[in-house]
Amino acid sequence: MTTLAVLADPPIEGVVGQRLVETTPLDATEVVSLYEAMLSDIVRAAEAASGQLLVNYRPREHLDIDDDVSPKGRLEAVVTAAVEKPDDVRYEVQVGSSFAARAGNTVRHLLDTEEEGSVHVIEPTVPLVTRQGIDSTSMKLRRSPVVISPGPGGRVGYAGFSEPIDFEGAYDPPEVTSLVEAARAADLDVDFVPSLQPVETGADLASVVSVVRARARADRLYPTRTYEWAENRGVYAAEGEDGLDIEKTDSH
Repeated sequence: MTTLAVLADPPIEGVVGQRLVETTPLDATEVVSLYEAMLSDIVRAAEAASGQLLVNYRPREHLDIDDDVSPKGRLEAVVTAAVEKPDDVRYEVQVGSSFAARAGNTVRHLLDTEEEGSVHVIEPTVPLVTRQGIDSTSMKLRRSPVVISPGPGGRVGYAGFSEPIDFEGAYDPPEVTSLVEAARAADLDVDFVPSLQPVETGADLASVVSVVRARARADRLYPTRTYEWAENRGVYAAEGEDGLDIEKTDSH
């Protein structure tokens, strides 16, 4: 069986999207709502694909949040509203000192202990992921034990594994190179799927917003929650001094 593991943090101000607050005109509340929209699109794509959707989150003591806040509760509220069969979604706490450690613990546990056939590691910041893309990755994993979606800047917001690797340093920048080196060190073949843009900065968001709007205008498959978020808040990509920037208008 295939597990689609979304390694998410609870949508709380100060926990998610801090670089977006620093690099866009968006405030912390708007960034949290963006995170919720992207997460919604991702879990909807995962639910439609072939596999078990797993939402993996850090324990409260590893987050800068109040003692009465439930990370699972905050995530479950978003996911339940997004998917058609919320009772089928699995939630698990996963500890780790870094994203790589959490990813490694998740992959090793699912492959070795639960004997899953493959594990997809998905960051909650790649809203352009699709059911077709997930299923294509699953097909490639039958031939290559590691499949990577390389993103801009050498980042990786989506990868699949049918055999474990040594995850120590596997997500060090440039992530795509580090993951390939870890796979080759384990004598594993690597394949690639089309690039997905992680949304971490204003430039990232501008790129994704422009693609989302273009796909919507062309009547092609697009992440509806992320599109609605941008439309409702008047968030657009605009030409800046060093490329695309985010522009926020009062109306649209």
